[in-house]
Amino acid sequence: MKPILLFDIDGTLLRVKKSFLQQTLTDILKDQGISSGILNDMSFAGRTDRDIFNELITRSQNHNGISEKEREAQFTDLKNAYLRMMLNEMDSETMTVFESVSETLYYLKNEGYHLGLCTGNFREIAYKKVMAAGFGDFFEFGGFGCDHADRKHLPQEAHHSFVSFSGLSPAPYEYLVIGDTPNDIRCARHFGAGVIAVTTGGHSEDELKSHQPDYVMHSLRNPAEWIKMV
Repeated sequence: MKPILLFDIDGTLLRVKKSFLQQTLTDILKDQGISSGILNDMSFAGRTDRDIFNELITRSQNHNGISEKEREAQFTDLKNAYLRMMLNEMDSETMTVFESVSETLYYLKNEGYHLGLCTGNFREIAYKKVMAAGFGDFFEFGGFGCDHADRKHLPQEAHHSFVSFSGLSPAPYEYLVIGDTPNDIRCARHFGAGVIAVTTGGHSEDELKSHQPDYVMHSLRNPAEWIKMV
């Protein structure tokens, strides 16, 4: 059986323009009466949206603590505001699709590979991104950042999604995660999948290699070659 391919989105397939994302987060925080200063020094790469929004809530409360019910209500308010703004305003002009990605996805689909997503994005945002980029129809299942705060659980969610979609029940080693951060490598290893790392997201080849992926690439170009590497 050919490996089942689980693609990360941000930093792997495309990049949403930083100015657009920064303004979106600033606007939704302002609408909730929260200072955008809490975004200072926050890291987003390789994290799930649920994890990021949990940190935003913690920072907005100045670590004084809130009840679980209050935290969940604030999480829901922030998430819904984020979904509304991103789904209404994000389009192809707000992102950059990396070179050769479209051609690679066409090739893999035509060769009979199953393509899924393994991304920290909320499900609705993930599909909006790939649709806006022009390749939403390639991805039939996935694991998403609304499922868990910790990314290591997302391949398992993608597996459940694939089983529901296909009726098949492959073993973890039959999956291949493709991503650009150490967290992509970590989640693949936790699940038991193979993993290819790409340097398109900003992590260097040496940094990615230190986390021991099966293979490191500088782009998704030439899929006929790299698909055989693992």
